[in-house]
This record gives sequence, C-alpha cells and structure tokens, in this order.
Amino acid sequence: MKKGHDVKEMLNNINEDKNNKKDYLVDMKSIKVETNNLVYPSISVDHGENKHLLRDREFVLTDHSLNQLCGKLEIGTQYLRKCLPVSQELVAHNLNFWINNSKDKELMLRTYDMAPIDEARALCSNRYKRIDNDVVANHSLNKLMDLGLDIKYSHYDRDTLNITAVNPKLEGEVTKGDVVQSGVTITNSEIGSGSLIIQPFIYRLVCTNGMVAPRYLNRFYSRHVGKIVIDPSNDDQYVTIIDKMQKQIDLISSNDVWNESFNGLVKATKESINSHQIVELAKKQGVTESERAQIFERLNHYVGDTFTTTKYDLANAITNLGNDEEKSDQRSRFFQELGGLIIFAHNPMAVRV
Repeated sequence: MKKGHDVKEMLNNINEDKNNKKDYLVDMKSIKVETNNLVYPSISVDHGENKHLLRDREFVLTDHSLNQLCGKLEIGTQYLRKCLPVSQELVAHNLNFWINNSKDKELMLRTYDMAPIDEARALCSNRYKRIDNDVVANHSLNKLMDLGLDIKYSHYDRDTLNITAVNPKLEGEVTKGDVVQSGVTITNSEIGSGSLIIQPFIYRLVCTNGMVAPRYLNRFYSRHVGKIVIDPSNDDQYVTIIDKMQKQIDLISSNDVWNESFNGLVKATKESINSHQIVELAKKQGVTESERAQIFERLNHYVGDTFTTTKYDLANAITNLGNDEEKSDQRSRFFQELGGLIIFAHNPMAVRV
C-alpha cells in the first residue's frame, strides 16, 4: 500500500481546517461570475440573506465547483474548459448569461478561507447533508483503536478522506505462505464527489497489497442528502450517522464477514481467467494501455501473450498497481476496488467499478 499521511498529523490538519470552512445558503440568481488573474474565475454573491456576510467577497472557483455550477445550469463544461486558457472574460460572460436565464434555486455554497484567497470548494443543493471529515475521522478512529485495529493507510486532502485499518487477530492463509488479514476502509467527501462509505478490506501481508470488497458486499453507504437546510450553523443531521457508522465498523470487524471474504479469496484461487478476458476486462473498466502492460508484467507475461491465470493472481497483480506512490489516491483506490470486483463479483465483465 502507499505510505499515506501520518494519522496524528492528518487529524490535526482536519481539525484545523474545520475552522476555515464556512457554508452559506445563496440564491442561484444572486451569484455573479467575476474575472481574475488566476486559473479559474471567481464568484460573488450580489444579494440575499447572506449579504452582510458575503459583501465585497469573492470566492475562487475550483475545477470541481466550476463543474458543479455548470451542472446546476445544465450546460456542458467542455466548451468552457477550452475557453479558460484563452479568455476568462468569455467564460464569465457565458456563465453569467445562463445564471440570469436560469430558474432561481437555493444552493449551499461551501467555502474555504485560504487567506488572502477565499475558495468556492463546492456548490451543492440546499438539501446537502453535511457529514464532514472531522466528524468521520474523530469518531471512526476512536472506534478502530478501541477494537485494536492497526491504521495502515490514511489520506486527507481537505475535501476527501480515506482511512484503512487492519485487524491482525483475523487472518488466514490463502495458499502456502500467503497470509491475508481482515480490515475496514472508510471514505468520505465533503464536496459532493462521494458518499460516506464503509467497506470490508483485505490486506495481503506478502506484498502489502490492499483489496476493497465490492460496494454491494456488507457495505455501509450514507448519501449526503437530507432535509432542506434552513440554517447551516444549526444543522445537525450528521448526528444520527455517528452511531450507525460505529455499528458498521463493528459488523465488518466480525468473524462472519471475515469468513465470507476469506472464502471468496480461496475460491478465486481455483477460478481461471485467460489473457483475452483480461484485455476485455481492462478495456471495460478504463485501465490504460500502460497500466494493462504493468498488470501483464506482474503476471510474468507481455501484452499479446496467450495464457491462463487464476482470478486471485490477477486481482493481486491489479491491486499491486495501487502501491505506486506516483498514483493519486483516487487511482490507487480504483485498483483496490477492481481487484475486489474480480474476486467477489459473479461476473466482473458485467459490472463497473
């Protein structure tokens, strides 16, 4: 697995960042796109109930929040992305035109004070249920440590969170000398790019590979959708999630769930897959040609070779790509989930990660 962030340092950053994050309810038609000398334009809020809080302030859009704004306006982003390096004025003109001609709706503007720049990190619905990373991290880490689990990987980039822990008390030998351990993986997003998800995780000691069980297998899934938010400062919808989240960690750490996962691994050592199927699977799942070549290399073959291997060996070759420190956290996670899909899905060719 990748090295990840130091847990204590990550937790300190999460709790410090919390103080710089602010949310506002704004009307769509109160938003105006402004130009600047940065990569992305800014937005200001011209009027509305937050006028006294937002007066004379501009929030720089990110690639993510720009995409969300376009989604709310029901316009494509390809043309605007093409315009950005050439004329930010043209981008602002297009967005302001569609804002002025859109149906008015209330949005939740999620911001981050970067001093001297304020950032518009997300533009969500006014029904966005905030289950933020400080809540998830503080409560889940306490639970994981109470259960005696070892934190193997943690990653935090201010908007998304990934915590993976392993239970050394639950382990098994898939083949001679190939020991795997039970684990739990937790992911969350604060900006509308993912739900709070808690899933079984399998840790392979021989090469420190990690594998995520598919999302339909013993998964806890909480979408960031709830009641209409009236006052962001008094919204406590996240409270009911804490108990459910901790109970799910208990469930995934049980012997029953571990036995189910371990039996799936053993079964996969007896199931075959050929090189043609691997190529087709890679294409379907969005694996690049370079990444496919690396998978074949880990299977001691070259692209173009005709061979047969087991689903277990293929899954380990794929998850091993996720150990590459140069890969983004998102891409590493993709390979961990793809490995789990190959092991546990009845027909991985029919399912996308």
